[in-house]
Amino acid sequence: MKTLTLIFTFCIIVAFSQAKPAIVPRPELNKTLKVNRTQQLQQNDQSSSCAYLLTIMTSCISPAYTTDQISLLFGDAHGHQAYIARLDDPASGTFQQCAIDVFDVIGPCLGKICHLYLYRSGSNGWVPERVIVDDYYYGPIAFEYNIDIPEGGGLGFNYCG
Repeated sequence: MKTLTLIFTFCIIVAFSQAKPAIVPRPELNKTLKVNRTQQLQQNDQSSSCAYLLTIMTSCISPAYTTDQISLLFGDAHGHQAYIARLDDPASGTFQQCAIDVFDVIGPCLGKICHLYLYRSGSNGWVPERVIVDDYYYGPIAFEYNIDIPEGGGLGFNYCG
């Protein structure tokens, strides 16, 4: 029995010594909003537009609600991007603590999405937990935040390489 326990303990030690810690990327601050205006969708031009489903989960450590203006910029590795200037109506009750908000948006057609930045303007504060962008062609991509979005600056991820 002692031999079996010793072998079992040795196997556990070997297994855990081979494990590598997961590196969780932190969002990076982007103080300059660089929107490629040539990629903005013209209001009357529906021929080059694509539909996106945005799912935004507000963290339970966020303020109970926010009336701040929340904007979003996402794009692909080729410099094409979509900018949503305001995702909500402040009176609509979006972005409440522990809530999930879903938005159907139309924007320019992009390649595989690899960067996303959130922008906040206002005094309430807001802590998103996760943002998922589904472009229906390449599938969904999730961006993990769980950090306060600074006033006036963009905070996000760039996995484009």
